[in-house]
Amino acid sequence: MKGFKLRNIFNVKNSPGIVIVLLLIIYAGSNFTHRNWKQDVGPERGVIKWDVILQYSYLPATFIYHDLSLDFTDDPEFVNDNKFWFQSLESGNKLIVKTMGMSYLYAPFFFMAHILAPMLGQSSDGFSSIYQFFLVFGSLFYLGLGFYCLRKLLSYWFSPRVIALTIGLIGIGTNLYNYSSFESATAHSYLFALICMLLLAVKRWYEDPGRKASLVLGLLTGLIVLIRPLNLLLLLPLLFWGVASSDALIERGRFLVKSAPFLGLVFIGFLIPWIPQLIYWKVITGQFIYMAYTDLEGSFYLGNPHIMDFLFSFRKGWFVYTPLMLLGIFGFIPLFRINRGLFYPLLGFIIILIYVLSSWWNWWYGGGFGMRPMLDYYGLLAIPLAALISLTEKKTARKRVLISILPVLFVFVNVFQTFQYKAVLIHWDGMTKESYKTIFLRSKDRYGYWQNLTRADTDLAQKGIYVYYPVLEKDHELKHMPEDAGRLWLADEIRKNRRLIKDIRRYSRRSGENRQKALDMVIDSVYENLSE
Repeated sequence: MKGFKLRNIFNVKNSPGIVIVLLLIIYAGSNFTHRNWKQDVGPERGVIKWDVILQYSYLPATFIYHDLSLDFTDDPEFVNDNKFWFQSLESGNKLIVKTMGMSYLYAPFFFMAHILAPMLGQSSDGFSSIYQFFLVFGSLFYLGLGFYCLRKLLSYWFSPRVIALTIGLIGIGTNLYNYSSFESATAHSYLFALICMLLLAVKRWYEDPGRKASLVLGLLTGLIVLIRPLNLLLLLPLLFWGVASSDALIERGRFLVKSAPFLGLVFIGFLIPWIPQLIYWKVITGQFIYMAYTDLEGSFYLGNPHIMDFLFSFRKGWFVYTPLMLLGIFGFIPLFRINRGLFYPLLGFIIILIYVLSSWWNWWYGGGFGMRPMLDYYGLLAIPLAALISLTEKKTARKRVLISILPVLFVFVNVFQTFQYKAVLIHWDGMTKESYKTIFLRSKDRYGYWQNLTRADTDLAQKGIYVYYPVLEKDHELKHMPEDAGRLWLADEIRKNRRLIKDIRRYSRRSGENRQKALDMVIDSVYENLSE
């Protein structure tokens, strides 16, 4: 081609696009190396497992078994080997306890797999390898869109070099790498992508709130909230986006009043993805709103947030397993100088988000790598991270090298820990300080790792009472004591634990149960777990 030069592709302006392509290649390569879609026999499939079962099951139930009531699972010839999880209601109906938002995103790739399955000689049951393969690579499609939107968003304030570095660091230096490579069918990478799209849609809506922009904004917001209702909190940064002063706040109010017809379109767009869900809930439960997952699993204990555990604990601390995000937090300092209209809404949102997330009864969020619920919001945190990186453009070459050392180290730690997690050298939910120190930056198991792991008493945790037990061993002393003596000994030990006593007192106040009965309940649970 006349005038074409290879170097034109690799100029600085194209660097964000090159980084995005490289990230997608890395993710695809990691997926092909792992090939977890090959595990297509229940009950432990490689992709359709755990929460994915709940989020995906609407598709095979509707389009293969033609029965969202799940009555076909009662057929003696049907083998439900972890294909469908449901809650049995008092009415006898079977309820899928997670919403159908992720099924919307899975749907195009489900249909592709369904068409190809018979051609490739695979079962058309919705669970064979071809279906799992398309779920994995569907996530890369959405990630590509998300990264593209993030690039467009950041280009309003930062140079291509800063954007390329920011996207590269988030893509490979955080637990997004794990949830785009090894656990890519989970909701996290999808939500990351959707929130990046949403932020760009918000920016453009405030510039020109037309009909199309309003419907797109509403659809994205509705889908994101449907997938995870807690994402209603995103309305805070969206409403105050760009508000930097009290005068700007008054002006924003006037703008929203003036844009009332478009806000109506936003609301209509928001409702569209919810309509099938509301109908499903009404048919199955008799109610239009039925948040079964929260009812089953526990509560937010806003009076007892585990903020320090959420951020710094070795069990799941966000900054321990994704240290790069410390730079994202420090990036709020230069962001304050660069753009206060972004600083105030984003910082306020992150503070509220951490408070609320750390108040969930299961503050470590079950099995997974790092503090996975924070992953969804890395598109937001890309802005302060980019603000911090932009400082390097004003430094000398020597200072830039020095400033770059920390991100490089954090990326190395993240990648190394990701592979440790895959090798179960970082336990999915049982890490302690001692076990972490034992295997820090080591590729092989050492004595002291498994021996120091602990597991939470989830029955007590659902009540807001936190007790942890050794993973491998029972308490030898307790096992050899007479039961009465053992219970007395446990009562004395519990009374010495001030944090545990506070948890018991809070539970007693919330439930209205006598404090001694609450203490006895804890003693019963601890005794059973440690002695039997």
